[in-house]
This record gives sequence, C-alpha cells and structure tokens, in this order.
Amino acid sequence: MEQRAPTAGSYTRLMISENNKTLMIIVWSVAVVLTAIALGVTAVSNWVVVACLAGVLPLVVRILWRAPEQTISERINEARR
Repeated sequence: MEQRAPTAGSYTRLMISENNKTLMIIVWSVAVVLTAIALGVTAVSNWVVVACLAGVLPLVVRILWRAPEQTISERINEARR
C-alpha cells in the first residue's frame, strides 16, 4: 500500500480561520470609523460608542468564533498517520 506524505489540513484550516477573523475585524473597525466620520460624529461620548462598536465588539466575536470542525476524511487521514 502506498504511503502518502502527511498533509497540513488541520493546521492550514486553523490558519485560514485566524486570517479570516483578523480580516473581518479590520474591515469592521474601518467601516465603523468611516461611517462615524461620514455622519459627522463630533461629541466625545459618541466617539466612545464608536470605539466600543469598532473595537470591543470585534474582540468579543474573535474570542467566541470557533474554527470549523474537522471533516470525516480529515479525521480518517489523521488517524491513519
């Protein structure tokens, strides 16, 4: 039986998930700040709300966002190694 080289399936899956999280946080934060600027937010209290929406909310999502589950074929291949 032919032996295949191990793949980095689960590692790359986690890397893609982490990259997606980071990209989504950056896009969200920039969009919130640009929207606040476009709306003409000037009050300090309003900027505190914008900062919470742009920073705190994505951090909570990042903590709660789980990596996708391993597929059955990935589990089988991992078990065969």
